[in-house]
Amino acid sequence: DEDPEEEEGTESECEESDAGLGGSEDEASADEVSGESGDDEDGGAILAVGTKVKGNYHAEEQFDGHENWYEGVITDVRSDKTGNTLYDITYDDGDFEEGMKPEYVRRIKKSKEERDQGNEKEQRMNRLKIKKLKAKKKARSEMPYVFEVPTTLEALHDMIGNFASTGSDVALIIQRIHASNSVRLDKNNKEKMQNFFDVLLRRFVEVGDAIYSSGDGGPELGRYDQLNALTQTLYAMSQDSPGCAGAVWGRRLGIMQKALAKRLRDAEFISADDEDAPSAWPSTGSLLLMRALSHIFPVTDLRHVVVTPALMLLGQTVAQCPVRSLDDVVMGLFSSCLIIEYTKEAKRLAPEALAFIAGVLRLFAVNVEAATEVTPVPSFELAM
Repeated sequence: DEDPEEEEGTESECEESDAGLGGSEDEASADEVSGESGDDEDGGAILAVGTKVKGNYHAEEQFDGHENWYEGVITDVRSDKTGNTLYDITYDDGDFEEGMKPEYVRRIKKSKEERDQGNEKEQRMNRLKIKKLKAKKKARSEMPYVFEVPTTLEALHDMIGNFASTGSDVALIIQRIHASNSVRLDKNNKEKMQNFFDVLLRRFVEVGDAIYSSGDGGPELGRYDQLNALTQTLYAMSQDSPGCAGAVWGRRLGIMQKALAKRLRDAEFISADDEDAPSAWPSTGSLLLMRALSHIFPVTDLRHVVVTPALMLLGQTVAQCPVRSLDDVVMGLFSSCLIIEYTKEAKRLAPEALAFIAGVLRLFAVNVEAATEVTPVPSFELAM
């Protein structure tokens, strides 16, 4: 169960923030744990989203019935065309699997001690709920000028939940974190600001994905303005410490490339007429992050430690990702435009982008098959 999104440093799983964002993925250990129960103990009941389970990873693809059970969380529950329940699971190591049958999913059985601890925690949280709400209102009305550096996305979300009520508040918090902990003020801040840089990259992707699913969010959330503010902060931090910024971007691009490779492998086992199959293309947030990259680093250099790998990743995406839906066409055009934006000022040729755009135009030809036979584009083979 190899996860494409392995990260170093002090990062943790994130939860949805008050700004209306989705989750993110990072790799952790997939060690086996004891004490799980099968579906029989649940009486055939449908497990709810958020339930901790163990999943038999790609069970139907294993040789000779070999089983690989890994811990994870149910992220979606749906039914197929015949009414059978299917589960989507995100594993604790950051990997995911969609459309799992109930027999390949087991609820993790909690011990009595764990249940008692959970009840005590719930009671304690209920007692503190009113106090926390009052504290949040007071904190939001008295936002401090100096913040500690959150080295995990979860810590940043907690800070946003305590002090921010609008998207502009979120942008202000991030700006104040950078201003009060800049490497220019103290060189000893280098390590924690490097971790914070990666936190901001992940935050950027989440806000971008939220734009795709929920839009800008209106004046209260202002997700587009959040992305603009994040880009400005990322640029300023890159100027403070170019070496650290390049290292963090390099690691993030490596994670994105591994994730792309896994999606491409999975796409090989998906039928062309499967309308519910997950797309192999990157998410909107990832592509928007690539869009911001060209505003942070120079794209005219012959070789650049960040821009060159990003350009290669975009080229691989456009050249290899299959097109199965209109959304895939949109993502492909977006990626092609990014490639052209990266290369136009340097006056370079971008064959992957030009080929993809030509393929899109051929989709609207009077005779699509004849147009494709002249100069076929592999990515569009399944769309014809």
